[in-house]
Amino acid sequence: MKKWTVGAIVSLRSRGTQHVDKIVCSHEYLSCALKIAHSLAKQLSTVEQERAPHTEKSNTNNSPPMIEASDKSWSEYIYISCMTKEAVEKDMKDESSTHNSNNDDKLDPGELHNLSQQLSTLLENDNNQNSIDYLDVRGAILNEGAVDGRSLSNDGKLEIRSLGWEGDELLGHNPTKRRSLQSSTNLDSLSQVQSPSMVSTSVEPLKLLGLPTALCNLISNTIDSVDGDAHDNGGTYGLISEVRDDLKLMIDSPNLYLQDVDLAKAVNVGLQFGGSLYGREAELQTLKECYQRSISSECEVAMICGTSGIGKSKLSQEFARSVNEDGGSIYLSGRFDKLESQPLHAISSAFDKYCAWVTAEDQSTAEKVSTALKENMGDEMACLVTVMPNLANILGDDFNLNPISKNDDTAVDAQKRIRYLFCQFVDVISRCHEEPLILFLDDCQWIDNASVALLNQILMMSGSAIKDHRFFFFGACRDDEMSESHPLNIMLTSMNCFGTKTTKIQLTSMSKDAVNEMVSTELSLLPRITRSLANILHHKTKGSPLFVKQVMMELYKQRLLYPSLSRRRWVWETNKILDMKIPDNVATFITNTFDRLSFEVVSALVVLSCFGASADISLIEVLEKEIEQPLIAPLDDAVAHSVLGKRNGKFYFMHDKLQEAAYSKMKPEERCLHHNRYGLALDLLHGGSGESEFRCWNKAMNMSDFFAAHSFFEHGISYLRLRREHWNEHYDLSLELFNLAAKCALMNAEHDSLKMLTDQIMHHARCFEDKFQAISVTIPLLSFSGNVPAAVELIKTTLSSLDEELPSAVTPTVIKKHLDNTKKQLALLSDDTLLSYLAMVDPSKIFAVELLVKLYGSLTLIGERATQRIIPLKVIQISLTYGMSPHSPTAFAQYGSYLALIEDEFEEGYRYVKFALSLMKKIPSRAHDSTTMFWSTHTRIHIEPMQSSIECYLDAYKAAMKSGNTYAVSSSSVYNNCCLWSGKELNAVVDSMKDTMKESKYHKNFVALTLMLPMLRVALRLIGQSDAPAPQQDNLTNAFGETFNEGNNAGKYASLLHTMYFAKLSEALIFRELNEAEDAAEKYFSVDRLVGLPPVMFFGKFYSGLVSFWVARETDDNKRKESNKWIKRGVECKDKMEKLSVSASTWNFENKLYLLQAEEQFCSRNFETAETLYDAAILSSKMHKFVNEEALANELAGHFYLETGRRNKSVHYFSRAFDKYNEWGAVAKASALTEYF
Repeated sequence: MKKWTVGAIVSLRSRGTQHVDKIVCSHEYLSCALKIAHSLAKQLSTVEQERAPHTEKSNTNNSPPMIEASDKSWSEYIYISCMTKEAVEKDMKDESSTHNSNNDDKLDPGELHNLSQQLSTLLENDNNQNSIDYLDVRGAILNEGAVDGRSLSNDGKLEIRSLGWEGDELLGHNPTKRRSLQSSTNLDSLSQVQSPSMVSTSVEPLKLLGLPTALCNLISNTIDSVDGDAHDNGGTYGLISEVRDDLKLMIDSPNLYLQDVDLAKAVNVGLQFGGSLYGREAELQTLKECYQRSISSECEVAMICGTSGIGKSKLSQEFARSVNEDGGSIYLSGRFDKLESQPLHAISSAFDKYCAWVTAEDQSTAEKVSTALKENMGDEMACLVTVMPNLANILGDDFNLNPISKNDDTAVDAQKRIRYLFCQFVDVISRCHEEPLILFLDDCQWIDNASVALLNQILMMSGSAIKDHRFFFFGACRDDEMSESHPLNIMLTSMNCFGTKTTKIQLTSMSKDAVNEMVSTELSLLPRITRSLANILHHKTKGSPLFVKQVMMELYKQRLLYPSLSRRRWVWETNKILDMKIPDNVATFITNTFDRLSFEVVSALVVLSCFGASADISLIEVLEKEIEQPLIAPLDDAVAHSVLGKRNGKFYFMHDKLQEAAYSKMKPEERCLHHNRYGLALDLLHGGSGESEFRCWNKAMNMSDFFAAHSFFEHGISYLRLRREHWNEHYDLSLELFNLAAKCALMNAEHDSLKMLTDQIMHHARCFEDKFQAISVTIPLLSFSGNVPAAVELIKTTLSSLDEELPSAVTPTVIKKHLDNTKKQLALLSDDTLLSYLAMVDPSKIFAVELLVKLYGSLTLIGERATQRIIPLKVIQISLTYGMSPHSPTAFAQYGSYLALIEDEFEEGYRYVKFALSLMKKIPSRAHDSTTMFWSTHTRIHIEPMQSSIECYLDAYKAAMKSGNTYAVSSSSVYNNCCLWSGKELNAVVDSMKDTMKESKYHKNFVALTLMLPMLRVALRLIGQSDAPAPQQDNLTNAFGETFNEGNNAGKYASLLHTMYFAKLSEALIFRELNEAEDAAEKYFSVDRLVGLPPVMFFGKFYSGLVSFWVARETDDNKRKESNKWIKRGVECKDKMEKLSVSASTWNFENKLYLLQAEEQFCSRNFETAETLYDAAILSSKMHKFVNEEALANELAGHFYLETGRRNKSVHYFSRAFDKYNEWGAVAKASALTEYF
């Protein structure tokens, strides 16, 4: 072998390559070296098989030689078979020569003796060496003299290592440090001598030469086989046959298994899948045979069947490639789409693509087709142009494209005419080409009846045609979604009766070997290495190709499968992948994957899904401008996530399951609206008349697509404006259209448009009643912008016009009088009576109730507590007098909240809240459900377990979004704040807050934005992101340019200031900032008396009480009055919490009460009682699942023990607080605690 090595290097150097390192890394040298190594491995594996365990054979002349490691280098006994230069020249001339590059496969162990003698003579004859072609290697053997009579050592592992050493030496590296170890045959002694450091560095010189990583790893894994250490996914070799197989793969597929992975591309582009087919050889062969029969004599069709994602489309693509390589064909393909309502779309699009192709690529054939069509079909061809626009390019400019009269007698109806013309068209193009015509239709489970009829007629025609009329049809379908009565099944059954055979090719899950082939190919790793990963993937996906790809993509995204720069190949985290929770089916997996995409990306995918499997990028660009929604950039992001592909000017879903997942993000009742919306946007570009909007606006409103609906209305209004006197000539229509458009403008935050619309209504309204809806949408516009006092004034003025004025002076006596009167009236009526109460019919009273309900919310913001309390009482009295209005359920919910949270009548209040929800379901309209649910939840979170009851705010949000109610953002805002203070995981809370902020900003809801900002700041600081960019709370500008600040808005925005100060005092308490806590608490108490009924006032009572006791303890002894003030405040908060714990819910308030009591006893220096109460607070917090308050109670207990001189005991509580803050997600706060333990 040494002589061959020198000879090969000299030969390559004579060709111009001077540096030995470059020669060893060259393709020519590596190719020869691999052949030599493979020949040796093959010889050794033959011995391995013959000397397998439990098999005893005599050492006869027919037995293979017995091999073991020698005390000498194997290189002295390895003979390499090469051709002489004369033989090479003869071989090149004689194609029938028995010498070829694969001759090593024909070496028989019985021929080794003769061959070794020939090689010895050849190599020892210096005179012949110049005639040897060292680069035409035919094989290699171990000399019989070196191996004869010796048995395999210990399962052959020494031989594997020796083979690795020779490979190492063959590639120019001489591992002399190890050579002395070769003489030992005792594995135990070897393992003692050999050091791990030697193993890990065994092939480093080869890597430095630039040899392929896979080859270096192979040598390393053979050398390290004795120890069995796994330095690589795949580990060391256990059998020589494994080495043989890996070498064979490197020889046969060097581009796949020998070349290093392009790490730069892998890192920048990520995991990319090719177009190969795996494990479908038998099915592909069946399809080919069916095709050959069909184009020769018989009429036969094939149907590829299987579940979604099983590889039907991929099989069809591989078939098309194979047929094209075997001689070519005219391959047409189309795809049925579940969303496509146009009949014949899949078939017509397939032939339309043919028309475009033949015109661009084969002009002579296009002219031949044009001539034949005109001769056979004449002017009737114009009908086909309507379904195949590119046909016009074939027919030419001189062809009359005006369709023939519909009264023509040559066809009974339009469908029959189209079918007849299609058949003629197929007949013409199949005769104009020498190649067979193949039509493939995908997703045939969604085939329409017109296409079934057309396909049946085409197949019947081709079956009766002459021999040179060659046509083959095959399709793919999800047969699990097709019943026996499916139109396609009926057609195929009937065709069998007429002699057209159907071959069904059923695809099932891939085998483990097929999955391994797929993983191995896509990662460019040897199958032996990827088998462990492939087995895991097969187990988790049941062998579904799509599922395997999706899971691999998810592994890449989660960094469980990634390109390693140090190993220069793909690696994976086996244990983490094993522990990964994956749904049982690919549909659920894809849906879950979508949930991890950004809102913008998912929204863009939803839009794209409305156009089917693909859409032109130019169309999406136009649509993006018309609907004013980002599309192109988010779709490009989806391409980067491998959800979409981008090719030939189109965005397309990588699989129909992905399209279905995107489409499923729309509610079924909203899908029609989305189609109408996008269709309208495109229609407007082409000068639409506006009539379609009149047909669609009510459906759009009912389906909650306010963007589409507003487009309808705006276009309808523009249509009306063509008639200058439309308010006089079409008053009712104009009023309805302007009112609906105003509602949509409010939901879409188009405030300028809203103001214009309401001004028109107020100007042209013929009576006060006609102004109701304009006033109704103006109120939330004013509130959103922060001008709540103006909204309140508008409501009061309107109520006065409706003869429903509120008392000018609302005193406690007035409130009590109204409350007693309401209670007496309700006491006379059972719930069943109230649920069956007559409906309110007086429009003025209905509108008055609506205004009063809105006034209740507005007064909550500005702090008119007395007036706010009388409103639900007045609404109930109106309802009992005039009947139940759509807003009456909300009034009962507000009444229940008033009884429970103001009068402390929790049982009675909760009863009316539940009654409000029952009454809501009795009201036919769903427009105001969200308002009722919103106010009901204020009470429910006090009485029901908070962690579950706050989800009702989400229900209110969803109902508001569906109906277009303005409480959507308010519900989401309160929900987020409750999640923050009830201990929900902080990172999820922050994400939800940010989403709500975006929505608030989009809708220009200044109030909701202001309520959210302080809480978001606290949450960001808790999770350690306080340095992240965030708007400042103290200086905000609303939609009208007005500035919000603390100084001049105490009365105007009491609720907003209340929220802001609560956020500041709670933040200061948690981060132990005494001065800031005292200042914020002082301001909090100053506005607390102004606030009406904040939804989560108990959070403020709890935290302000804790701050009060803390400030009291830290106040100097000489300021006794100041200290007593704070203690009094703390006691008031504690007493409120005690009422809530006793009357409302032990679950929600017991732990808070214990902690306030503990702090009170700390202030009173009753340390023993305080200890008991701290522990009780901790235990109660844990039992009732308030992890944030468990953390806080542990921390305050720690400070208690620290300040009372028991530092060692404080460490225990601080340590537990640290753990619980981390569990909550408050990592920054947890980190700050480390100074205490």
